Amino acid sequence: MDLQLLYHAYLPDDHPHFVSIEQVMQNGIRSTTTSNYRYSIGGRVKVEITESLRPPHIPAWVDFREAIGVDLTNRFSKSFCFPAFTEKILVFDGDISLSIYDQAFYDDFKEFDEEALNFDTGEKVEHWNTLYWESMMPLDEYVLQKPYRKPEVLVFEPIPKELIHVCEETS
Repeated sequence: MDLQLLYHAYLPDDHPHFVSIEQVMQNGIRSTTTSNYRYSIGGRVKVEITESLRPPHIPAWVDFREAIGVDLTNRFSKSFCFPAFTEKILVFDGDISLSIYDQAFYDDFKEFDEEALNFDTGEKVEHWNTLYWESMMPLDEYVLQKPYRKPEVLVFEPIPKELIHVCEETS
């Protein structure tokens, strides 16, 4: 695997998902690190459904409850950055992930919230979860092909503190 740099949001201290530099530099980044909640992880939305549709060839380490969202580019003025240090990095189609969120929102709130009616995709969550699994590819394969407009990049193991640096956008 070539040295691909990955980024994880460093959010302002007034953001609800803020995590301090000190905390990250002391503990690394885990699925439970507050800033990880800023990332959409389609496989986590209806995890029971996702797991029920899991193809048999998928390795056991693909556990969406443990996934950490990352970006392929620095999308913020300041980010935590680190090299792609493991083969346990997968890419999913972010548009499909968004459809999972939309349909789940519709299904959960259509009876109580009129706004939910705007989120009906016309397909069942199971449909979107099946497509989500089918979109899965290793990071190195994604980098060569770049088939998704909005990639959802997930790391399936904790990011060691020793690898993390702060990257700032320079203008």
